Amino acid sequence: MDYSLELIIKYLSRALMLLLVLPVMNCAKGLVAKKQGDNTAEQSGRITLNPMAHLDLLGSLLIMLIGFGWSKPMPINYLRMKNTKKGIILVALTGPLSLFLMSIVCRNISAALFAFLGYENITVWAIAFIFSMLSGISVSIGVLHLLPLPGMDGFILLYYLTGNKFAAWYHKNQRAIDQYSFYVFMGLILIGRLTNGLIDPIGWIINIFDWLLSLTTFWTLFIQ
Repeated sequence: MDYSLELIIKYLSRALMLLLVLPVMNCAKGLVAKKQGDNTAEQSGRITLNPMAHLDLLGSLLIMLIGFGWSKPMPINYLRMKNTKKGIILVALTGPLSLFLMSIVCRNISAALFAFLGYENITVWAIAFIFSMLSGISVSIGVLHLLPLPGMDGFILLYYLTGNKFAAWYHKNQRAIDQYSFYVFMGLILIGRLTNGLIDPIGWIINIFDWLLSLTTFWTLFIQ
């Protein structure tokens, strides 16, 4: 691939993450929290797809520079919810599930464009390619949010779906766990790059999810 084209694709994907993917996830979490009785996100103006409401300056800068960062934390008050534990679990599930749903929608739009309009038109190809990129980004972020590490939705699910023994163990060792979890996370992110994909557990999991979600486009096989 031409180096200049590779740079365009890289930074376009990072911009799409900031402007579309993260706002969708945050907005979905806010809507679920509201449904559970907490309107904190709504009062803070965060139930919106406007990316300016979600961008964090430092997190956005890091995303554009190195491909990893964060958006503003969603202002959610679980104590306002009708059922606290249920609300926490549903909001945590909403993060990755909304991203996987977004991936399915984008993947099917891309497949439909190619199925009905073909590959020859450069405009169609470009639009389909952007939707395909959005799909891939959504899957990747969704998988990362499922990791059972502090700060991720997967850890929240692990904490509230396991028994009191896990909660007691975590609180007893919270400082060390939180500290080493950061190193584990960065190691999982970097090991694939350092080994050129030879050892890449996160990449393997993302590929599995990506393949499973790609099955939703099977209907295009029946279009001549």
